[in-house]
Amino acid sequence: MGLAEQEEVKNLATTHGAENLIIVFGMNQPFSLRIMARTFHDGDPSYAGPLAGISLGLKSYHILEFKEFIPAEVWDEQMAMYELEIEDDARKTILQIMKEARHQ
Repeated sequence: MGLAEQEEVKNLATTHGAENLIIVFGMNQPFSLRIMARTFHDGDPSYAGPLAGISLGLKSYHILEFKEFIPAEVWDEQMAMYELEIEDDARKTILQIMKEARHQ
C-alpha cells in the first residue's frame, strides 16, 4: 500500500471514525504484513509517511479470516488459486501476525 492509499485511509478514519473502519489485507509476505498492520494501528514506524506519529488504532485482518463469510463460489473464483500459494506454516504465521496486530 502506497503513500497515497495511506493518506486516503487517514482521511477515511478522520471522516468516519477509526472505530467504524477495518483494514483487510491480502498480501502473504509476513514481514510486509506486520509493518502495514502496525502502521495502521500505531502509526508509521519509519516516521516517513502520512501516518508518521499518527496512531489510527485501526484493526487489521487478513482475507483468509473472512473465508467463512464469503460465498463459496465467489471464494473459488477470486481466492482459491491465491490460497493454494500459501503454505500451512505461512498461513499460521499470517494469522498470528493479524492477532498480534489487533492485540489479541
